[in-house]
Amino acid sequence: MAQEDQPQAQQQTASAALLQAQIYPIAQPPRGPYPEQSIPRYSADRGLWAACFSGGGPRSFAASLGQMRGLHAAGVLPFFGAISCVSGGSWFGSLFSFAPAAYTDAQLLGPAVKPEDITVASLNQMQSGNLGNALLSLTNINLGLYFTRYLTDYYLGYLPFDKVWARVLNSTLLQTFQLDDTATLLTLNAQTLAAIRGRNPGLDADFFTLRADTPFFVAGSTQVYPLASLQHRDAIAIGRSPRIRATLAAAPEATVQNLPGQIYRHFEYTPGYTGTAQFFPNAGPGGVDFGNGYVESFAFDTPTPLRLTTPSVAAVPSGKFPFLLSDVIGSSSAALASLMDWFGYSGGFSYFDYWPIRNISKEPAVTYSFGDGGILENTGIVPLLRRGYRVIFAFVNTPFPVNSDDPGCVSGIDGQISRLFGLIPQEDYGNSQNTQIFATSQFAPLAAGLKAARAAGKAVVYSSQFPILPNNPFDLAPYTPTIFWLYNDLDASWFNRLPISVRQLFANSPPLDYLGNFPNYATVGQNESLDDYEYEVLYLTPRQINLLAHMWCTSVQDGFQSFSTTGQAFNTAVSPP
Repeated sequence: MAQEDQPQAQQQTASAALLQAQIYPIAQPPRGPYPEQSIPRYSADRGLWAACFSGGGPRSFAASLGQMRGLHAAGVLPFFGAISCVSGGSWFGSLFSFAPAAYTDAQLLGPAVKPEDITVASLNQMQSGNLGNALLSLTNINLGLYFTRYLTDYYLGYLPFDKVWARVLNSTLLQTFQLDDTATLLTLNAQTLAAIRGRNPGLDADFFTLRADTPFFVAGSTQVYPLASLQHRDAIAIGRSPRIRATLAAAPEATVQNLPGQIYRHFEYTPGYTGTAQFFPNAGPGGVDFGNGYVESFAFDTPTPLRLTTPSVAAVPSGKFPFLLSDVIGSSSAALASLMDWFGYSGGFSYFDYWPIRNISKEPAVTYSFGDGGILENTGIVPLLRRGYRVIFAFVNTPFPVNSDDPGCVSGIDGQISRLFGLIPQEDYGNSQNTQIFATSQFAPLAAGLKAARAAGKAVVYSSQFPILPNNPFDLAPYTPTIFWLYNDLDASWFNRLPISVRQLFANSPPLDYLGNFPNYATVGQNESLDDYEYEVLYLTPRQINLLAHMWCTSVQDGFQSFSTTGQAFNTAVSPP
């Protein structure tokens, strides 16, 4: 019986243990240490590269699938020490990072196919083991079925309402690759698992660990503060201990003009640890602190610690529900969390009990809302800059083509990029916080470079060195990384190599399998629906997934084509680790 189906009393009895959890305080300004960086496979100091996969729902998943396939096919994936993912990028990144060892990378990512060899028949199929199969589970029928199931569990008292969205993703995306067990926790590898078991001999739980020889996985989230006074019945915290609720009146910085009264703070989930390196003193209700480091992920979402067992180990009561991989991706992709909080509803999105990595046992756990990473920073680049990676490939899986006049763009480029240069678009979609990391003067050359690549009919890529500004809002240590901005727009050099029969699909695509906006699929509602709804909310067809993944695979492969002889990627010199 799955844990969410157990009676509440049984869950409380099973959760009574005291956990011994490693904590990782971060010196201010936050420069680490980050525990995985001591492992050569993930070390930025060794010169390893990193990649970030932006938010964008199923579009970003399909694009990320092709982008990672291209890195694998080009033979450069071992050069990447970390991937940082947001929202739909986190859907992909979690599956790739934790899929059972029985699957090879080649199976999970699918074959690299030359555009000349793509056929109409092959586009309608998804090979067994391909991660794209998980996207096929996101039909309206499945979403409705599982929402109904978990809403029933909520009304019966088995499940808090704030876990509904995460559980829906658990039973769709994660179930496809046997990652849906609701009692299995997270840790990095066999060594960290042995350390946890050594400290917690009575902990009877299985753990998912990161796949061997894959980059370190980070999923981005946003803490939304304060949590509004919730008026709707869905706010009842069934199955949880009493919570301290932050109200709008308690906000110390209520003048920030996002959604009225809301403040957003960057947050990270990883296999080994969860939290934020930044420190926000007196930033919670009643003047509690927030941030200052990380706790092992298996002990996240727990009540106030009782004491420090050693200077780096906290004794923590178990939470009522384990912190799961579905909680990671449910939070990272809760795009409407801040809006629902503002209206006084939970929306079925994640609330977690959080305590700062400071004054252990003296600072209480507080309930906060943790929403989509894209509420604050949608590219996912911040965790990579925190860890000092000097070569970063930023895959911006945007719905806006280059030169778009959408008010969410600046100079025809998605505002998720321009914000990092201090330029907030006309329509800020609820977020006007300062997220500037780089000099404003560097945005115009970047925008011009992306436009020039698009006009030349190539993959839309621009690369340069981007010094990090001092005193930036993420407390990043200044240094100068080389960043490749890879922008989701049509690679005409790939399109022109397709067989005529395949090219005709783009002109004659039906509304149930729409390709007219390729590759900039809608984040929601890309296709019309055969059921009682007007549109499929999240479903993409095999044809849509395959075409987007094929294009990006070829674009990435072509970008590394001369790397072994010239040392260049996308016409820019870059040193291998």
